[in-house]
Amino acid sequence: MPIPGYKELLGKDYHENQNGENTLFLIMGPGRSGKTTYCKTFFESILKIGNSGIFVSSTLTKRQYQNLFNSVSSILESNSFFINPFLREQMNSLETNNSVFSNNLADIKKDIDKIILSSNLEQKNNHNNEQGENRTPSLSQKRICMVVDSLSHLFNIFDEKDVLRFINTLSFSLKNNNILSIFTIDDTVVEPSIIDKIRPLFDGVLQIKLDEKDDEIVRKMKFLSLTGFSSKYPSWIKFELDKNSLLSFPSSSSLICSVCKAPIKTEPVFYLDMAFHQKHLELYKKLIGIYGNTRISDLGPSSVINANFFFIDIVGLSSPRLSVRKQIEKIEFLNNFVISSEIFRKNLDKKVLPTGDGMAIGFTSNPEAPLDLSVQLHTKLKIHNMGKDDESSLAVRIGIASGPVFIVNDANNNQNIWGPGIIFARRVMDVGDDNHILIDSGLAHSLLTLDDKYHDIIHYIGDYQIKHGQIIKLYSVYQENKFGNKNIPVKMKCLQV
Repeated sequence: MPIPGYKELLGKDYHENQNGENTLFLIMGPGRSGKTTYCKTFFESILKIGNSGIFVSSTLTKRQYQNLFNSVSSILESNSFFINPFLREQMNSLETNNSVFSNNLADIKKDIDKIILSSNLEQKNNHNNEQGENRTPSLSQKRICMVVDSLSHLFNIFDEKDVLRFINTLSFSLKNNNILSIFTIDDTVVEPSIIDKIRPLFDGVLQIKLDEKDDEIVRKMKFLSLTGFSSKYPSWIKFELDKNSLLSFPSSSSLICSVCKAPIKTEPVFYLDMAFHQKHLELYKKLIGIYGNTRISDLGPSSVINANFFFIDIVGLSSPRLSVRKQIEKIEFLNNFVISSEIFRKNLDKKVLPTGDGMAIGFTSNPEAPLDLSVQLHTKLKIHNMGKDDESSLAVRIGIASGPVFIVNDANNNQNIWGPGIIFARRVMDVGDDNHILIDSGLAHSLLTLDDKYHDIIHYIGDYQIKHGQIIKLYSVYQENKFGNKNIPVKMKCLQV
C-alpha cells in the first residue's frame, strides 16, 4: 500500500514490491503547499479499503477533523482515532472505561501504543478464529496506519527535547509494528538543525514546494531520500488539488520528447516514428549527421540521460609565451588533481570527456558532485600555486550546469556523451575568468533547496546573453580567501557597460 504519488515520483524505477520495508515518511514544505491535503488523500485511501487510522494533529479540533473527512464520515468514527494533545478526547472503542487522552506527549505516545496493541490483538483473534473454523486466512490482513500533522506546531508549543524524544520513541514503535505513517513539518519555520536531527529516522523524505506566478499556484514534490534506492530523484513532479481537496497528478498520457524526455505541451513534430519538441528534432538530426544512425544508441531510458556537468579549462593555455612542454605539464597537473580528488573517486556513476585544454565530467546521480569537485580542486590549486610565477601557476575556470545528453559511440565504438547539457555547461564556463566557478540557475536553485549551507557560497551575479540570444541567470560560487572568484566576470562587465 504505497503512499500517494509513489509511482509517479519513482517513474521507471517504481516496483510495487519494493515499498514493503519503507514505513515512515516525512513530508517537508511551506504553509499552504498541500501537506495536510497529502495526508488527507493518504488517510481516506486507507479507510476506504477497510483499514484503520490514527490521525494526530495539534491544530485541528474534533469538529474540524470530522469536516476534513466528511466524505468518509460513515466509517470515520468506527475506523479511526483522532488525537489532539490539547484536547481531552475519549478513546472510543479502545477501553470500556472510556479513559481519556492526556495533554502530555509521553502519555500521547502511550495512548498510541494502546491503539496499536489493541489492533494487533484484534488481528490475532480474527486469525485464530479463522483457523478454528477451518477457513482459509484472509489474503490481506486489516492494517492500521498513522498521520502526524504537523511536527512544526509541536516544536512551537512544547520543549524541543520533549518533541524529539516523542518522535524518536514513536518512530521506533511504528517501525517495530510495521505501521505505515506520514509526518509533516513546515521547513520554513523550523530550524534546519532540528530537521537534520529527525530526518535519519524516516525511510523516505519528500519535499513539497509552492510557486505563485501570475495568480497561478503551482505545487510540486520530489523525493529527497528513499531507503533502498541508490539513485536520486532530483526532478520535481507537479500535482494538483481536485474538487474534493484530494491530491491528483497530471495525466501521463501526453507525448514525450525523444530527446529531453519531457512532456510535449506544444505541437509535436515527428521523425522516424518518434515525437520531438521542434528544437530538439533539429538537434537529433545534427547528431545523425555527425555520427550516423548506426552510431547513436537506440533511443530509450539508457540513451538519453540527465546529468550534472563539471566543465573546466585552463586559462591562458594557448598563450604563445608558453612552450608546448609547459602546456602539456599544465594539462597533466590538472588531470592528476581531478583524478585524485575524493569526490571524483567516490562517484562511480560518471562520464568523462577530455576537451584538450580541460575536461567535462557528467555526474548522472549526484547534483552536488560538480560543486564539491570544484571546491576540492580549488583547494589543491591554491597549494600548488603558492610561490609560483604566472607561467608556472595553474589557472582554471569552471562552469557547472545540468541537462540532457545523448549516449553516442565515437569512431572507436566507445560510448561517449554529447548534447544540450554539456554544451550549456561550456557556455556557462566561457563567461568566467581565472578562478571563477559559475553555475546556471537551474542547478543553483536545486542546490539552494537541497541544503542551507549553499546559501553562504552560491551568489547571484546577473543575467547574461549567450549564443543565439539566449539569456541565462548566472550564479558565482565563492568563499573569500578559500575558493572561487567574487569579482564579476569581465564579459558581464562589458555587457553592462
